Amino acid sequence: MTATAPRRFVLTGGPGVGKTTLARCLSNLGFGIVRETARDVILEQRSRGSESLPWHDRTAFQLLVLEQQLIREAQAMASIVFCDRGIPDGIAYLRVAGLPVPKPIAENAHDRYELVFLLEPVGEVPADGVRYEDPETAARVHALIFEVYTELGYSVIRIPALPVPARAEILIRSTLPPP
Repeated sequence: MTATAPRRFVLTGGPGVGKTTLARCLSNLGFGIVRETARDVILEQRSRGSESLPWHDRTAFQLLVLEQQLIREAQAMASIVFCDRGIPDGIAYLRVAGLPVPKPIAENAHDRYELVFLLEPVGEVPADGVRYEDPETAARVHALIFEVYTELGYSVIRIPALPVPARAEILIRSTLPPP
């Protein structure tokens, strides 16, 4: 007997829209989660003194994010998995910088996720030593993320700025199989 592949969903949006907070809530409710990869790659590359950081070499950084994201998604074995960002997010970040999309990222961005949830901004983006976008760039990233997922053929559901439990309820309802 073969195991059924997990149903993968993406929580996405610009910096500071509440993706990680919502992912934690969903995890506490028993859903599988793929943590945000970019943040972990930034911390790892900084600790190594590497230049593969988004503010030094965005392309090398996005390729490292892709490598880790693929591993994390492959290891997520719950029947329903919410990814705190998806592979197409990297395309949006490359577009913001006016950079071409490397072939491995483009090839892995298609047909991975059942549904995409775009979280609308909840307020100011707090600086935290890892986030580096100013408010204008954060808004541009948010718009490009929607554009990229739409271009790739994903169904995108916009999630309004609501309290975390209300957002979680919308996601859960949207992921239930039809009766």
